[in-house]
Amino acid sequence: MKRSNLILVIIIIYGFFIILIPKILPDFILNPNKYSIGLFLNIVIYMGLFTLGIYYKLDETELSTKEISLIVIYSAFTAVSRIPFVALPSVQPCSFLIFCAGFVFGPMIGFIIGANTAILSNFVLGVGPWSILQMFAWGLMGIFGGILNLHKNKYPNKWLNSLIGFLFGFFYGWFSNLWFWILFIKPFNFESLLLLCTYSFYFDLSHAIANAIFLYYFGDHTINILTRYRQRFLIEIHDYSIKKTIDKKL
Repeated sequence: MKRSNLILVIIIIYGFFIILIPKILPDFILNPNKYSIGLFLNIVIYMGLFTLGIYYKLDETELSTKEISLIVIYSAFTAVSRIPFVALPSVQPCSFLIFCAGFVFGPMIGFIIGANTAILSNFVLGVGPWSILQMFAWGLMGIFGGILNLHKNKYPNKWLNSLIGFLFGFFYGWFSNLWFWILFIKPFNFESLLLLCTYSFYFDLSHAIANAIFLYYFGDHTINILTRYRQRFLIEIHDYSIKKTIDKKL
């Protein structure tokens, strides 16, 4: 297994660990629901893992420094795009933009952009224990996009992508409900979880429909734009390598 993929597995396992901390280790310092320092430490740990993942991607020659610049700018753009839609509950373009990034750049970068979208936008909308959950959930959306195009040579299928976006709207809502159910709902049983999901149905449906619409009408264009930029960077690096080889021979 490549080291970058190993880091991605660690990130996913750590995400589930954070969700379960309040239930299994309520007094642990990394519990973001009890200690404010726990939220800060979790974000720092995540950022450290992201940095390590990018470092290994660079070492594996799958990523260029120019791509990193594009990824940073794209993360900021995705985070900002969430803010104008605050007045519309559960409707925002972030999920579709994260999916497109994962489709083009792969699961690791997709997860990083998804997580950065949550934490950057929450600096404006409000940071709290839910920020860790949003980082993880949106990161999974980037992974879904990356898995759909692991070999980076698949032409986007707008119907399939829209379906995945629609399903993710419910997955995101149910995942959030699971976190809330574990922490705050009593009695702690399946009936209370089902009731919670019923209450959130219309919000989840709004998210799902918005994802499907964004991916159907804008998904292909966004993926094509990101792909062209990525190919341009790869071509420039390839030409530079050839030039170095020629210079050495001369």
